[in-house]
Amino acid sequence: MASNQYTLVSREVWPALAIVVVVAVILKIVFVSVIPSLLFLLLLFLLAFAFRDPSRHIPSSPLAVVSPVDGRVVAIETISNPFIETESVRITIKSSAYNVYRIRSPIEGRVIQRWFLLPGDPLPVLQGPVGKLHLGNWIQTDESDDVVIVVRKATQKLLPRCNIQAGDRIGQGQRCGMIPFGADVDVYVPANSKLEVAMGEKVLAGSDVVAILKHSSDTVNSSVGKGNGND
Repeated sequence: MASNQYTLVSREVWPALAIVVVVAVILKIVFVSVIPSLLFLLLLFLLAFAFRDPSRHIPSSPLAVVSPVDGRVVAIETISNPFIETESVRITIKSSAYNVYRIRSPIEGRVIQRWFLLPGDPLPVLQGPVGKLHLGNWIQTDESDDVVIVVRKATQKLLPRCNIQAGDRIGQGQRCGMIPFGADVDVYVPANSKLEVAMGEKVLAGSDVVAILKHSSDTVNSSVGKGNGND
């Protein structure tokens, strides 16, 4: 299982922060004046803010599907899942450059498969080519519920990063990747899932519930929101 120990700033940017600090110190020594150093310290602050990685309250419900990213819900539709051959509800969340860049797992389970598709590559199920870069992960719960999350990015610069591999076990709300400066993120849940979000609603990664998985024998509290867990 991927490591879950993080500080308030994403570790992926630590080398860049260290370089900025070293340059600021060197400029202070060489030029004596603090002005050049202050400019690099301002850059340090901006990088630390942009790549912030706050902890989140994880819901206590194992059937809750949490948002994988910070953003706004821009589309909800029932479609044939183009990554696995099943009927799904697709919830599209738009994550902007101003949101937290961290990706979190929507559910607890095992990573069944990963996809990295460039523009023009065919989708796994449908034969039509993709128009954007796609980074997808298929996660399956212990009860065999399938949830697929897909990052769609128009540019191949500042690629999304994923810290999990096929076969890894991952926890609900666990950090599992990063999307520098945002992207569109699709969450595919089983068609019989109970939706917990509406169009235009803002969601936070790891804490806000977007859907609840339904089993025939389950009695699920439909008011599930934010739980007591913290990560």
